[in-house]
Amino acid sequence: MAVDNKVPYSEPGIAGFEKESWGNKQNWQYGDTPALTTQVVQFTASGADLEIGFLDVLATDGGAALQTGATAPDRANYIAAMPITITNGTTASVSVYVTGHFEMNALTWPASYDTDAKKAAAFQGSVSPTIFVSKGKFDSDAIYP
Repeated sequence: MAVDNKVPYSEPGIAGFEKESWGNKQNWQYGDTPALTTQVVQFTASGADLEIGFLDVLATDGGAALQTGATAPDRANYIAAMPITITNGTTASVSVYVTGHFEMNALTWPASYDTDAKKAAAFQGSVSPTIFVSKGKFDSDAIYP
């Protein structure tokens, strides 16, 4: 049986790649500084079921964060590290991010955070002031059409 050891490129020494990929950055995280840190907090659903999605921006009670005229506990304090539905009248332990550097467009923002400036400043003065939010200038689709 013959072995085919022919290199599948046009000329020896010249690469024949059709596409190059790089980075492998997660779509929702920038680097490792500050390191992602989670904390388990207790949220109680009262009046209706409380649905929390992965990467939802949360207030200290687990509800959607408010921006305009909100007091500190109602503003952005956490980012959900897991999806969960808490049934009405019950309390559940929920993992949330308290430190990290996140992609602005990957997070689920409440309607009151309607500008990039509000989103970038969302966690200033919160219980999680080491959560940073940035918006990337490029993505792989912009670089490699």
